[in-house]
Amino acid sequence: MTGDFKPELLAPCGDWEAFVAAVENGADAVYMGGKLFNARQFAFNFDEDKFKEAIHYAHARDVSVYQTMNTLINNSEMKEALKALEKSYLAGVDGVIVQDIGLANLIRKLYPDLPLHASTQMTICNLEGVKLMEELGFKRVVLARELSLKEIEYITQNTSLEIEVFVHGALCVCYSGQCLMSSIIGGRSGNRGKCAQPCRLPYQLLESGEKDGPSGRKGDRGYFLSPKDLCSVEILDKLINAGVKSLKIEGRMKSAEYVATVVRVYRKYLDKLLKEPNGYTNIEDTDIKDLAQIFNRGGFSKGYLEGKTGKDMMSFEKPKNWGIYLGRVLSYDKAAESVKINLEESLSLGDGIEVWNNEDESPGTIVTSIRVNGKAVTEAKPRQVAEIRSIKGRISKGNKVYKTSDKKLNMFARESFTGKSVRKVPIEGRLSITSGKPVSITVGDYTGNTVVVESQYIPEKALTSPITEERVLKQAAKTGQTPFEFRVLSANVEEGLSVPISEINTIRRSALEQLEIKRSDRYPNRKPGNLQEKSEDMLHFPGNSRNKEKVIKISACFYKDIDGLEYESLGVDRIYLPFSMLVKEKKERVLRFRENAEVFVFIPPITRGNYNELIKSKLQDIVRMGVDGVLLGNLGSVEYAKAYPKIRVMGDYSLNIFNSTSIRTLKDMGFDGAAVSPELNLNQIKALEKFPEFIEEVLVYGRIPLMTSEYCPVGSIKGNFGKNSKCNMACKDRNFYLVDRMNMKFPVLCDRIDCRSVIFNAKVLLLSDTIDRIKTSGIDMIRLNFTDESPDDVKEIVSMHRDILNNGSEALNAYKQLIDKIKDRGFTKGHFPRGV
Repeated sequence: MTGDFKPELLAPCGDWEAFVAAVENGADAVYMGGKLFNARQFAFNFDEDKFKEAIHYAHARDVSVYQTMNTLINNSEMKEALKALEKSYLAGVDGVIVQDIGLANLIRKLYPDLPLHASTQMTICNLEGVKLMEELGFKRVVLARELSLKEIEYITQNTSLEIEVFVHGALCVCYSGQCLMSSIIGGRSGNRGKCAQPCRLPYQLLESGEKDGPSGRKGDRGYFLSPKDLCSVEILDKLINAGVKSLKIEGRMKSAEYVATVVRVYRKYLDKLLKEPNGYTNIEDTDIKDLAQIFNRGGFSKGYLEGKTGKDMMSFEKPKNWGIYLGRVLSYDKAAESVKINLEESLSLGDGIEVWNNEDESPGTIVTSIRVNGKAVTEAKPRQVAEIRSIKGRISKGNKVYKTSDKKLNMFARESFTGKSVRKVPIEGRLSITSGKPVSITVGDYTGNTVVVESQYIPEKALTSPITEERVLKQAAKTGQTPFEFRVLSANVEEGLSVPISEINTIRRSALEQLEIKRSDRYPNRKPGNLQEKSEDMLHFPGNSRNKEKVIKISACFYKDIDGLEYESLGVDRIYLPFSMLVKEKKERVLRFRENAEVFVFIPPITRGNYNELIKSKLQDIVRMGVDGVLLGNLGSVEYAKAYPKIRVMGDYSLNIFNSTSIRTLKDMGFDGAAVSPELNLNQIKALEKFPEFIEEVLVYGRIPLMTSEYCPVGSIKGNFGKNSKCNMACKDRNFYLVDRMNMKFPVLCDRIDCRSVIFNAKVLLLSDTIDRIKTSGIDMIRLNFTDESPDDVKEIVSMHRDILNNGSEALNAYKQLIDKIKDRGFTKGHFPRGV
């Protein structure tokens, strides 16, 4: 750490108790959502009045409040979202965390003084992405959780933006903002704040052609997509030295006790670092145990901060809170519902326990009685045998037992946010009691706020017991439940005067109330603007009527090279070919591809590591081959395309384009077109405005990528990749898929350039009978995705869609056999009928 750099400890708040817990345990800032437009729609969240109250409470105590509006906004919601934000803006919110690029653009124009934070949902994972956020007017970027300390430091050293990094809590197995699994298979969109967490369900990993194994076989089935929770308290010094401005704790769905405990521990060690930057010591075992007890999944990992660790960062056995290991079952009396446990940790009345019996749901109970050597006790110690009653289930000798909740820890945490206010702001004060003048008090904080209050009372000569300086100071120092404590308090008391103690109390109380109000109003110059008129103007797109009679083109996107396919004779208007394929292609063949179609190089959503270096060194060669354009899956890739102004730039649907304002924003950035989000329904697509010379593309066929992950299930499970073991390259020349509880098979595409993985939907999107309706929506291009089709299937699928575009739905009759074949593989209409 250098200079006056002071990192911020940022805490989650899903409800009022969690908010107070965060503040009272030492958070520098909190992030919280309103009732709508935030990525935790199942949290309690805050209504307008409670949001205002929270801002007042926080600001008075030197705590900043950031509002989460980190979801995608559709056209019909945009005005409501802006209206909700204006209320928060006027209430004094310190910043807004945004995913939707269109919403961000409007906020920047309407409220230029409101700090914009780029949500981790924007998938910013390289310096180029951070630089673009800088150009777009953001103040802070929440980096993707997959970055290493080395990458983070490189970014902080090359940007003026504040960098925020997650330091504790749940990890998504997928890059945030790139997950459609919950949305596509269950209708609950993570991009809309309603993730159902399918990653926390059990799966099998099988090779193509391999038959399903028996689910009871060890290693055959597990929670293969469920990461351990992140804990980086042991490397806080490295994060701070890397230049991280904000240290973010995950957990808006977690309890207030969780928030209190985690904030308390991180505050403790952050303060140590701030006092002695070079004297960082080991973390106390009791603090690590508290963090684990309050919530963990199979222990903790450091995520990707110190590099990939494969299977070692995963919680294959159970996806929920483990707590801490308590001991093993010594015996179980089924009739008496009594279990004896050989303890390795203490156990008290009111604690929660679970017995692991190799079933999905573990028998558990809240401990209401404990017997040791036949005697009832309130607490059993390690190395004792404790008998616990009232526990049902299939329990056997040797089963592991975990303490999932600790009553003492929870009570200790609860005391911090339900008792007296312990967080105090230091202030100075001076009282004046002189004859002939009103009693007065001046109070001020250390940021320049000052309040002077005069009493209506004029001191009189004392007849018996005059007021003393000692008595005045003792009474004035009683700050009670206010957020203040006097660091310096003095009094000018003229001798021989009489002043009622009630007058001292009154002016002190009034002064502290006024100081609290002044401190809470950080932005006195914020005024309501003409939001109605301004938003109407910004959301008005003149002359953009959609031409429903135009010729619609067809594009084909390939996620890998299909051996034996004649790309040059496909009959499509545009081909998207993966970067990794074109690196190996020859110019002559690419020119042949271009004889009948445009050829675009497809740069995937994530291009860190080897991919980044490869693009920088090889993209120029690919452009020289004569490609027409690039398909970009990430905003951070825009910088790559800028070097080649003559080629066209298309945005992939991983950019999550969900509204007309986002389309206009991309157009202003130089994009020539974009694939709209596959989470939009047909009516929402029709409502998108049409911009001249900007191509709007809609996916109508193929497997949808559900997850892009830095973690590779094939490498970790079949390849045995871990912290201390290398991957055996099990993916080479072999194909794998994940099988869920419904026997749905999700293909896994392994990218060996950076050992990343993409999980595709088990079902193929098929909208052949909807093409006529899609044609009337005003879009410019329909897209076909190809992953595991045969060359003959590819050609026939292209022919079918061309025929439907030219001749309408009557053309379907000629392709009944093909359609039946696709449906037999499993198909879906995606979100066209329903939306999210």
